[in-house]
Amino acid sequence: MQKSLLVLSIFGAANVAIAARGQDNCAPEPPATCYPENCNHCYCLGPENYGVNAPVRPITCDGDWVISASGFYWSAHQDGMEYAIDNHVKHVIVKDINALNELLELNNLIDAEYKTPDFKWDWGFKVGLGYNTTCDGWDFGVVWTWYRGKANDHIEAEIDDNHTLLPLWSARAPLVGFIPYATDIETHWKLQLNLIDIELGRECWTSKYLSFRPFVGLRIASIEQNYEIHHKGGNWTQVFFETSAFNNKVDLENDFKGVGLRAGFDTVWNFGCGWGLYGNFAASIVYGRFSLDHDEEDRDAFSPHDKIKILETEESFRASRAMLDFTLGIQWAALFCDCQYGFTVQLGFEQHLFFHQNQLWRVKRIGEFPFIQPINPFGENVFFQRHGTLDTQGWTLKVQFEF
Repeated sequence: MQKSLLVLSIFGAANVAIAARGQDNCAPEPPATCYPENCNHCYCLGPENYGVNAPVRPITCDGDWVISASGFYWSAHQDGMEYAIDNHVKHVIVKDINALNELLELNNLIDAEYKTPDFKWDWGFKVGLGYNTTCDGWDFGVVWTWYRGKANDHIEAEIDDNHTLLPLWSARAPLVGFIPYATDIETHWKLQLNLIDIELGRECWTSKYLSFRPFVGLRIASIEQNYEIHHKGGNWTQVFFETSAFNNKVDLENDFKGVGLRAGFDTVWNFGCGWGLYGNFAASIVYGRFSLDHDEEDRDAFSPHDKIKILETEESFRASRAMLDFTLGIQWAALFCDCQYGFTVQLGFEQHLFFHQNQLWRVKRIGEFPFIQPINPFGENVFFQRHGTLDTQGWTLKVQFEF
């Protein structure tokens, strides 16, 4: 008898727990009521008909899917990309050993300036897929960002121009004198940026016209860079002691791939009639691997165009890198078809910072004058680094559809 009563008691308690859990189900009974704002813009729940921090999503009064597409026009820039010093000291043509002292005048920097690549503007896109749940207005989704940046530059210094180009990335110690210089330098820098952001957030009303959406998630980042520098003229093409004339190429790669935590918030300052000002911020700490390559070679300017390898290095290491995202712009949003569909258009300016992405080593050769070898085998290599931060900025147009 006591066992039967115990079994009935446990069964009854289980039924009560199941019933209570059903009452706490956060899904509203569809269809929910939409509350109109001025200009026929409606919200499922708002600051006047809900408790503290009423959820904005799902805006169509039911769980809904969100599809977004963005096109943007950005420019990328990175510190530490200086490739030469434009020195306003006239270089000389060294014809004999007695003229080498004149070449030492290049050590005097007069009205000199660093030359950096000309960073270009280019197009990119974002695509996103998400879902706005009825569970207290929570939402989750994923956004993919794709961008290709580039920078090119070409500078010449003829003999009659009274200025000389001093390379900053070449490890070649030339036969003709102790100071490497060029009369023609061409650079090409390419950036391949891929970001995947996974977010879990909740947009809520903090006042009648201001909504706030905190979120947490993950960022998967792939940042690949290639930097080519071509040197011609100067020490590379002067024929001295019957040596050949050369063209020089420095090829550098700086790749980073990682994953890490990301958090931030989105805000919308509503003016009414669907118009509003939006401002977003996010911070990430991404842990990943850097892969670096640094190659340099001389190519004979005359047939058979033989190559001489000057430098070949590789490096790989793991590190954490901080990233910041800022956005500010204006938007227009509306619901239609009895609040069953939502449509939003945003136009804003974005800035993104990727800290300490430039990890390339510069190698300079210093040493004695060898007299007979085509390149300087003596002396020593000097290694140094100028870390730099990568940034992108530009205009973004976003279209979002909810259903």
